[in-house]
Amino acid sequence: MIYLTVGKYMNVGSVQELFSSRALVLVVLVLLLLFLIPITSSLGLYRVTFLDVFKFFTSYKPHEEEFIVLWIRLRRVLAGAIIGAILGGAGAIAQAVFRNPLASPYTLGISHAAALGVAVTLIIGYGGGTAYWFFTISRPYLLPFAAFMLAFAQAILVLSLAYKAGLSPYALILSSIALASIYQALLALLQYLILNELQIATIVFWTFGDLGRIGNTELAIMAIGFIPIAVLYMISSLDLDLLVLGDETSYASGVNPKNARLKTITLATLGASLATSFAGVLAFLCLVAPHIARSIVGGSHRYLVPASILLGSILLILSDTISRIALSPRVLPVGIVLSFLGAPLLIFMLLRGSARW
Repeated sequence: MIYLTVGKYMNVGSVQELFSSRALVLVVLVLLLLFLIPITSSLGLYRVTFLDVFKFFTSYKPHEEEFIVLWIRLRRVLAGAIIGAILGGAGAIAQAVFRNPLASPYTLGISHAAALGVAVTLIIGYGGGTAYWFFTISRPYLLPFAAFMLAFAQAILVLSLAYKAGLSPYALILSSIALASIYQALLALLQYLILNELQIATIVFWTFGDLGRIGNTELAIMAIGFIPIAVLYMISSLDLDLLVLGDETSYASGVNPKNARLKTITLATLGASLATSFAGVLAFLCLVAPHIARSIVGGSHRYLVPASILLGSILLILSDTISRIALSPRVLPVGIVLSFLGAPLLIFMLLRGSARW
C-alpha cells in the first residue's frame, strides 16, 4: 500500500532507491559528526594535534596541562553535540506540530521562557546564589525543572492561540515573538531591581548562549537526559507525519491530533528547556537545522527527525569552533555566531511569504 502513495511514476525499485539514499545521508551525517568531534577539539590557542585527541580516547595519558586543555575542549564539543541534537530535533517537532515552517522553540518564545525560569531560580537562590561579584550554581539539576515550568506554560499558551484564536502561521509567530519580548522585559526588570552591575553582565552573557560554562556535572545531566529525549523524538515521527497531513487524516488513522500535539510539543519543550538551562538561548539553531535536513532527506519525519538531530549537532559544533578561533584568544558567545547564521534565513522566509513542506 505504501508504494501506491508515492505517485504513479514511481515503481518499487525507485522507492527503495529513495529510502536507501536517505539512509545513506544519515550514515554520512553520523560519520561527519564523529569526524568533527576530534577535529574541532584539536583547534584552539593551545596547540593540540588531531592525533593527540584521538589518543586521548585510548590509553594515552598526557601530562597534566595537556589533559586539562583536551578535556575542557572535548567537554565543550560534547556539550555542543548534545545540545545541538536536542534543539535540532525540537525544531523539527515544533514545525510539524504547528504545520509552520517558521516554528521552533526559539521563534515560539519557548527558549526565552525557559531562560527566564532559570534566571529567576538563580536570582532567588534555589538553583544557586548571587555572590557579590558573580553567580554560583549549587543545584544544577533544578535548573532544567525551573526552565521547563515556564517553557511549558508558554507552549500551552501558543497552542491555545493556535486553536482558539485561529491565528495564521505568520500571525502565530509574531504573537510568540511579542510574548518572548515580555519574558525579556521581566528578566530585565529583575536585573534592574535586584542585581548589581557585574551580576547583570554575567546573566546577560548567559542569555547570549555559550557552551563554556558547562561543567562535568552539567554535561552528565544533559547526557542522561538526552538519551530518553532522543528515543522519544524518534518514536514520535509517525505521529508527526500524520499531524502534517491534517487533523482529518490523523483521526482516520486512529490518532487524536490534539493529544498528539500536546505530547509532542511537551517533548520538544522538555528538550529545549534542558538545553537552555545550561547553555542559554541559542538563537535560530532549532529553526535552521530542520530546514537544511528537509532539503536533503525530504519531509518524512522518519528521516527528517534524525537528520535534524545530527545537523543540529554538526551546526552547533562548527559554530562554537568559529566562536573560539575567530577572534582568538577572545571567545565569542556561540549564540552570536548562530544569530549571524539564522537571522538571514528567517528574513528570507518572511520575504518569500510562504514556504513549501
